[in-house]
Amino acid sequence: MPIMTRQPEATDIAATHLAPVQRRGGNQVGSTDRPSGDLLPTGGPHAPAPVPAPARALALDALRLLRRLRDPARRSDRWAQPSFRREIELVRAHLAPLRSRKALAASYGREAFHLSMDAGRDDPGAVRLAYALRWLELGDGDVGPVWPPTATPEPA
Repeated sequence: MPIMTRQPEATDIAATHLAPVQRRGGNQVGSTDRPSGDLLPTGGPHAPAPVPAPARALALDALRLLRRLRDPARRSDRWAQPSFRREIELVRAHLAPLRSRKALAASYGREAFHLSMDAGRDDPGAVRLAYALRWLELGDGDVGPVWPPTATPEPA
């Protein structure tokens, strides 16, 4: 014998919430009131775009790095600072044991929360530059002639 069931209806007493708790904004379901701005702000800046996958982010950083290395005018002034270069070399030394781009991407993914505080895409910090350099090393072999960049020529 088949068991017959029926779908609860919106007006069905079993489908209503019987808890004596008052809901914020009243008990009306399906209200036409505007949504609260708590979760979705109506004005101001929107949420940033999602962060790309670690391997894609590394590849993009490496591409940006190569473009900046080819054009001295696009380099940040801090690249010439000895302390900044030492910081990059320190991070590169920590990344040296990673022998594949897959391992590097996994490390970068774990490091991502630290990198969100970085200076940004236009002027990446030492950690992002070191990861981009290691990405290039693992793909092309040696980045020796590329880094450190030669000093920016003085304008004539």
